[in-house]
Amino acid sequence: MWLYPQALNYHEQNQLFLFTWDYFRERMALPGGFADWCSEFLVQFFRFRWSGALVLAALAVLLQLAVWKAARYVNRKGSRSLYFLSFLPPLLMLVHMGNMEVLVSYPVALLFSVSLCPLFARAGWHRLWLIPLVWWLAGPVVIVPVLFSVLLGRKPADAVILVLTAGVFYAGYRLMASQYPMRDAFFGINYTRIREMLPALQVVIPPVSLLCIFLCGAGFRYRGEAAADLAGAVILALCTWGGVKLSYDKDSYEVLAYDWLIRQERYQDVVRRAEKYQPRNPVSACSVNFCLFMTGQLESRLTEFYQCGTEGLVQPSVRDNLSDITSAELLWMMGMPNITLQYCFDIQESIQNGRRSGRFLSRMADCNLVNGWYGPAERYLDILSHSLFYRRDALRRKQMIGDEAAVNADPVYAYIRSVRFRDDFITVYDGLDLMMAILYNQNKNNFMAAAYYSAWQRLKQTETR
Repeated sequence: MWLYPQALNYHEQNQLFLFTWDYFRERMALPGGFADWCSEFLVQFFRFRWSGALVLAALAVLLQLAVWKAARYVNRKGSRSLYFLSFLPPLLMLVHMGNMEVLVSYPVALLFSVSLCPLFARAGWHRLWLIPLVWWLAGPVVIVPVLFSVLLGRKPADAVILVLTAGVFYAGYRLMASQYPMRDAFFGINYTRIREMLPALQVVIPPVSLLCIFLCGAGFRYRGEAAADLAGAVILALCTWGGVKLSYDKDSYEVLAYDWLIRQERYQDVVRRAEKYQPRNPVSACSVNFCLFMTGQLESRLTEFYQCGTEGLVQPSVRDNLSDITSAELLWMMGMPNITLQYCFDIQESIQNGRRSGRFLSRMADCNLVNGWYGPAERYLDILSHSLFYRRDALRRKQMIGDEAAVNADPVYAYIRSVRFRDDFITVYDGLDLMMAILYNQNKNNFMAAAYYSAWQRLKQTETR
């Protein structure tokens, strides 16, 4: 909540949970789909950092309790032996999620699977139908309760269960998920946003969870259990701190912080962060320069921060889900809704796992409303109206469809309409400075176009020296 709120914002803006049957059916069409659907329901609450932090804290606590409950099933005597080890899986998950492409569906699936360990141990041959069911609901982490029941039972017949599990994985992949690489089907299709990615901790955490369950339930007797728990807690805290420092890339999270603060319209906070530390890349330069303008400091402090030529003012179209966000925002405010529409569309289509984005769908609807293209605007707003946090604003804007007076009465839309281009022409990135000059010449109130044109010329001269 305090150190990494930008990670919560990043997850929320790269998905859009919809309360529709089609959305649920689409998620359930793949193995692990139920965990994915549950996680996306939870991630929509990341819109506010306090609720997002609360969700992740609850997942971590529930995972620790699930590990300890499974351990107590191993040792019915209820001994507190090595209790601190039950905290290791959720702490490892915290380190693992330092990779911003790791989805919340992974901790949700692991929590579901660990919680089922006692049930699998009691299920006997009912595991024959439980294994394919849980595999389809949670994905390949079903191996955790399967191995738990096999290791606890220690019967030769349990080898059949392992063979069945392997058969379920392979048959399910060939019949219903063969469009994905086999590695994804066996290690999780929707556990990371980038499907080609397989972080080491994604493979390590399930067996570590099993090991912690059996160590906690081993019933070791030793003196000074309270002192051992305290020492173990201190060691875990230090290791977690070190792991977080290694896994959370400073430059990447700083760029995410700029984006989160700009979305919150906290422009001065971006400038303050950049005064202490600024990544040396075009995305950070674009964000800082935008905030300098919004705080009236662009002309006077331009050279105090990292610059990389004109790309540090407006990014050329980079088709990923992060680089163009600030550029799209400033182009919208400058009066270029058509280019903003292109940037937002490309950003959404660049989300690696093919999800929609409430943030960018909303801006695309804005661009269409300003241009009077009410058909596309209505389609975007229809989608947003099935969400939780975008619904109210979507319904408000749907009332403007076809009503020119209502659009012109909106202060933001009225301003953008007054400063946007009056003629159509083909655009190119190298001509953006000329487009800024045109915008200012046709409306002298467009101070942003004038300021960016002036800064563009200064940086262009620096590039040619």
